[in-house]
Amino acid sequence: MYNFQVGSMVVNGQIVLFASFYLAGWLMLHYRLRGRQDKKLILSVAGNAFLLWLLIWKASYFLYHPQEVISAPMSLLYFDGGERGKWIASLAAIAYSGYAFRKQSLPVRLWLDSGVWFWFAGWMVYHALLLVLGESPSIYALLLAGLGLAAWIWYGEKRQRGEAHG
Repeated sequence: MYNFQVGSMVVNGQIVLFASFYLAGWLMLHYRLRGRQDKKLILSVAGNAFLLWLLIWKASYFLYHPQEVISAPMSLLYFDGGERGKWIASLAAIAYSGYAFRKQSLPVRLWLDSGVWFWFAGWMVYHALLLVLGESPSIYALLLAGLGLAAWIWYGEKRQRGEAHG
């Protein structure tokens, strides 16, 4: 993965990609939830879930390599839990957001709808940036763009018929 140098500071490329994932998801929810009274609450839960995800993903390196972290604690700044850490962090973020929605007595359908659209927008931007950086095969990106376009068209048609909300 790429690192970016800004002056004398080196920025982890994965963190930039995940921040763009969050920003795209947040913007999608901000757009989808316009006019709803619980918009601020849902955006807050999404932000907290992302920060929890990021923290667990970075800290999961300790779970898989405790001896290395104990001998060199600064390694937590440079390493992460990899793919397994992403899965653990994702499960924790999903559990947190489900708990937060349930605690606020928000409908499960709203939780699923918000989560799916947040993930979908973030996933699209994440993979588009991977394509720009040359990390993703072109055919994969084209299939991804086709999937995204098909989903937008399908949703637009459902919304015109009044079968979709948002």
